[in-house]
Amino acid sequence: MVSSFGATAPRTAKRLVEGSQMVAQPLHRGVAREAVRIVVDGVPQTIEVVRQERHLGGTQGFWVCPKCAALRSHLFILDGSLCCRVCGKLSYRSRYVPRAVARAAKLRRRLGGEPGLLSPLPRKPRHWSPVYYRRLIAELLQQEHVLRRILSDTIAALERRKGRLHGPR
Repeated sequence: MVSSFGATAPRTAKRLVEGSQMVAQPLHRGVAREAVRIVVDGVPQTIEVVRQERHLGGTQGFWVCPKCAALRSHLFILDGSLCCRVCGKLSYRSRYVPRAVARAAKLRRRLGGEPGLLSPLPRKPRHWSPVYYRRLIAELLQQEHVLRRILSDTIAALERRKGRLHGPR
């Protein structure tokens, strides 16, 4: 039996680095190897810090991941325990959001407009040069054209899939 679009089991939401609580990178000065005691959700945990010499002088500190024992710049707090990005199966938002979406949102914020493709753009502020304003508007139009093309390709693919599953209507 062929299932219809959307009838499969829902995908689990991806855990993203940007949405997780992060433990800051250790300081770059200190002894070669030391332990730091951190309290996570009321439970004290000890994490090792390893410092390595840099080729231009000085040292760089790395956390030792409590789960995989790899040297990491950042650790994350997930489900009450510390782990690195790999052990926590964290991913970056940029892997799932097209670059044009992020760029268009940034341009709209810079112009002072509301987020979204159909929201109106505000007038040029008095202190901006007309050339700068037109350049930002042209770049925004280019990014939104890319988004329109992505959306139209997605709709066309869904229409083709619908035709294959259900036959012509």
